[in-house]
Amino acid sequence: MEWRNKPTLLEYWPDNVDFILGLDENGTSDIEYIKRCLAANKEIDPLHRHFTLTGVVFNRVRYEKLKEDMNKIKFEYWENGLYDHKGEKRRVCFHSREIRNKSYPFNYIDYDNFIKDLTNMIKETKTKVISCSIDKKNHCQQYRYPIHPYPLSLGFILERFCYGLNKVDKKGILIIESRGYKEDSLLLKHIVNILDHGTNQNPSSHFRNIEGVYFNPKWWPKDNNRSSFVILEFADLLSYPIHKYSRNGCMEKDQAFCEVEKKFFRYPDYVGWGFKRFP
Repeated sequence: MEWRNKPTLLEYWPDNVDFILGLDENGTSDIEYIKRCLAANKEIDPLHRHFTLTGVVFNRVRYEKLKEDMNKIKFEYWENGLYDHKGEKRRVCFHSREIRNKSYPFNYIDYDNFIKDLTNMIKETKTKVISCSIDKKNHCQQYRYPIHPYPLSLGFILERFCYGLNKVDKKGILIIESRGYKEDSLLLKHIVNILDHGTNQNPSSHFRNIEGVYFNPKWWPKDNNRSSFVILEFADLLSYPIHKYSRNGCMEKDQAFCEVEKKFFRYPDYVGWGFKRFP
């Protein structure tokens, strides 16, 4: 139960766990900037207005398949799946922004074929997606005391994840990308409070099948950064198309979003379940 007391890294899949929910984000969760702009009647930078948190759900078999498929691509385009990072060899990590911008180490490979292979891998991977996007401007205008977007989004996702767990009476854990000890500690405290006391919508019993909450970096330090936590990478890859769709007012579905859309929890009736837009 150490995970309840301080941010803890998960290294191996626990024997008593059936499903893992991996989470990553797009946009900034900062809300103070929005408040200052509204107070001063200043225009809000569109790139800082929206925040999206996305979770991807895997069972043990599908997670092993994800690792296999993702590493196959890494070994195909980089020698031993590694690249040089400040003089040391490190596992290639699929980060959506670096891929889109063709930043190092994605700037010296056969990019077009890489994108084809990556897109096909995403398309073929079996998972369930639960995502929440928040329009921070509308959030601050609608509520006198707006809740911070990150724990607010996570609360929505956690409720829906537990709905699925409870329906089949299975155990699950969360893996969140670490953002620093202070930030992780505050978020962990918020989650434990939900597990112990519930939310306005659900009692604590609704969250009974959560067996742990962990905070992992993109790379595994004990392996000298030569391994990565692929579930966080996959969450990042799927989160950006959702974030883009929400940021544009949910008016246009590009090809990337259409592929992700099919993976939403309770697809095709996923609005409010696999995809929550707030307010």
